[in-house]
Amino acid sequence: MLGIQHAAAILDVGGSVVVTDLEQKDLDSAVKTLSKSFNRVKIHAHKMDITKEENIKETLFELSKQGMRIDVLINNAAIDPKVDAESGVGGSSRLENFDLNQWSLQLDVGLTGAFLCTKYFGSAMASDGCGGVILNISSDLSVISPDQRLYRRDGLEDHFQPVKPVTYSVIKSGLIGLTRYVATYWADKGVRCNALSPGGVFNGQGEKFVRSLETLIPLGRMAAVDEYRSTIQYLCSNASSYMNGQNLIVDGGRSIL
Repeated sequence: MLGIQHAAAILDVGGSVVVTDLEQKDLDSAVKTLSKSFNRVKIHAHKMDITKEENIKETLFELSKQGMRIDVLINNAAIDPKVDAESGVGGSSRLENFDLNQWSLQLDVGLTGAFLCTKYFGSAMASDGCGGVILNISSDLSVISPDQRLYRRDGLEDHFQPVKPVTYSVIKSGLIGLTRYVATYWADKGVRCNALSPGGVFNGQGEKFVRSLETLIPLGRMAAVDEYRSTIQYLCSNASSYMNGQNLIVDGGRSIL
């Protein structure tokens, strides 16, 4: 959802984007959506599995062959399973029941994938002296704990109650650590690294969940789906040229309570 918005933010200020996805159908859908509002020539697409190191290297090589230099890397990929009993997550999302295979898969995509993309695309930015920007998309749950009361369902015993999985907090917190590390690692090469931690974005969630979450947000509402575009533009441009290693939290004030 937000990946398309991030791409739109860059296109909206005249940039070109390379969108990547594991699934070709999702990639085609993203390109079709973006092409409705922006010049198709500026939208490039590559199927890429960010958990496969060789696949990332191949993508970087292919882009270089086409004469494309990546000035900005946005690490946005994540597995964020819908947290409710109807989806089948239910009790399996609970810490005492959480499957090790799911732990490994979700960390591979959300954290290891960000590391691998940073390793290769960041190295390329640093190697030619032109620098660049790396932006990790984290979450307000990188600085606060999930309020598991938001996910409770009436009529379920405690051990069947769905919760926000442990992986989400671990991954989003890990991205902040990665941000700080990379911010000092290539600073002398002109590569800046920051993180954006969005709050909840309204995307058709159930009325009960939305009402409960909005009571935790001082502004009294969730973010609109396109409300982070200007923040992306700021963090990916020279407007933030002296900002490095920071986690910018944009959550309507939830995390300050």
